Amino acid sequence: MAAGMKRYLAGVLVGLAALFGAAQGAQALDCPNSPMRVLVIGDSLADGLWMSFRRAFAQCGTMDVVRLTKVSDGLAKTSGQGWIQRYMHRAGAPKDKMSDIVVVQMGANDITAIRNGRTRESFNTDTWNALYAQRVGQMTRTLGANASKVYWLGLPVVGNTDWEPSYQIISALQAAAVRKAGGTFIDIHELTKFGTGDFSMAGKIGGQLMRLRAPDKVHFTKPGYDYVASVVLNDVAKVIANHNRRIALQDVQLQ
Repeated sequence: MAAGMKRYLAGVLVGLAALFGAAQGAQALDCPNSPMRVLVIGDSLADGLWMSFRRAFAQCGTMDVVRLTKVSDGLAKTSGQGWIQRYMHRAGAPKDKMSDIVVVQMGANDITAIRNGRTRESFNTDTWNALYAQRVGQMTRTLGANASKVYWLGLPVVGNTDWEPSYQIISALQAAAVRKAGGTFIDIHELTKFGTGDFSMAGKIGGQLMRLRAPDKVHFTKPGYDYVASVVLNDVAKVIANHNRRIALQDVQLQ
């Protein structure tokens, strides 16, 4: 394993330890000094992340963790604009752009055709890839116009070898489109091998072997979701710190 990847995984484990502390009642992260929201958008994989963020911020009365997920959906069935409409309808636009953090994960249901006018474009054709990337990019730009930070997580390694190549195609399209649109893409494919070099149902956390994947070999167990969420939480802590400094500066200016 490369030295850079080892350092990356070490940072993830530190974040994960903080998450386990939160589950036991300790405060994992500094709370915002004024109201903020984490909005989790996506399919059933994102639904598990939403629960992890809820656990991480359980002690924070100033942080609202908003669930904007829909099982068995994605960007092939629903356009980026459709997801944005759900965001605005169910959560509402933020009063202050800097008070929102958005986390997106979807794509596990996107190995399917995309409707293009009166035609249906088949998965992984040039037209399908262009349409899909366009949806990802438009969604990322719109979310970025309403939030201080947009994190987009790629798809994990999965136990079904028939799905693996298609999932990697989807993640690659997302990565290019998200980064071009100014969002932060997080590739979790290697991370979710848990240092084993291949798909594994379990991994060692702090020296303890834990079951991290669900029986369907796509989703995660509670510790597994916390493992994935910790990748984002380390950076979210910096966003909250910047938010608190900004609020403190505004208070000083008003005095």
